[in-house]
Order: sequence, then structure tokens, then C-alpha cells
Amino acid sequence: MTRQTTSAHSWPAIIALMLAALSLNVAAAPCDPDESKWVPSRYYPAGAVVHHDGEWYQSRELHQGLEPGITFDWKQLDSAPECSGEAAPPAPIDKSDAKTGQSAQAGTVTESPDSPAPESSSDNELCEQPDQWLFSESYTVGSEASHGGKIWKAIRPTSGDMPGMNTPPRWQLVEDHCALESQLP
Repeated sequence: MTRQTTSAHSWPAIIALMLAALSLNVAAAPCDPDESKWVPSRYYPAGAVVHHDGEWYQSRELHQGLEPGITFDWKQLDSAPECSGEAAPPAPIDKSDAKTGQSAQAGTVTESPDSPAPESSSDNELCEQPDQWLFSESYTVGSEASHGGKIWKAIRPTSGDMPGMNTPPRWQLVEDHCALESQLP
């Protein structure tokens, strides 16, 4: 009877070991540096990841052509992110693909069979987010800049005045900018 009691007590340990082994097989795979290279002509939505100059970066907001490690639009990561399963980051977008209904996934472009033919109207253009606000830049009335995940429009000539921080205000928040709509879930 002692033998049956001993084996009955070892079942929870065996089950725990089996569950631990199964959870290791389900883990998401890290991103491949070769498939995640930064491409200046692509648009990178918030959360997209790239590998550039031996480092991993994550996009803070939608932008195009801004080099990782140079601008605030990229956050440097400590290690390779996971690129599969639920943890997969959003894929970058080629500007030409946005017009034809194609998408880029890890460097591979796939065509959508139901996508309409590209139109020549300006309504079909990809909305471009204004450049990141820079302290050293001078802005004229009507200039737009991206700052803090928001779009701002200069209502007075300004140089070095951070959007949303001055009295009298030099910037006006643009709440309905098309670049903000593309970042909504």
C-alpha cells in the first residue's frame, strides 16, 4: 500500500513537468534580423519592429524613412522581440502597396486577390504623418508637426516652442488628422 501512496503523490509532479514542457513548445519565436531589416521607403506603424545597425528598434508612431537610432520615433529594444503568435508586431507598409491593397509582412509582399485596381485620385493616397517636432526647427504658420503621439499645427511663427506648452499658444492640436485615424485599433 505504501507503493500506491508514493506513486499517487508523484502524479502532480509528473503533470507539472509535462505542462512545463508543453508551454516551452508554444512560446513565440524571436524575430529574424534578416527578415526585419529597416527599409527607408516603408511606413512603420506604431509597434512595428526593425533590425538596424545590429540593434532592435520599435516604432513609437506611424512614420516613413526616419532612421532608427537617429530620431525619437524609434525606441531601442534590449533584445530581439517576438514576431509570431499573439505577440507579433504590426507589419511595415510599402507606400505603393497601400494604393494597390497589398501588404508587407517581414519583407515579403503579398497581393490581395480582392483588392481593387489603384485609382489615380488623390483620395487613394496614403496619409503621411507630419515630421516629428524638433526643438531646433523653425515653423511658419500652418506648418504641421508630430509630437507626443499627436498632430499639431503652428498658429504663430515658432522656434523651440514645444507643442501644447506655451502661453500664448503657438500650436493648435489637430484632432481629426488622417494620420491619427490610421493608428486606431
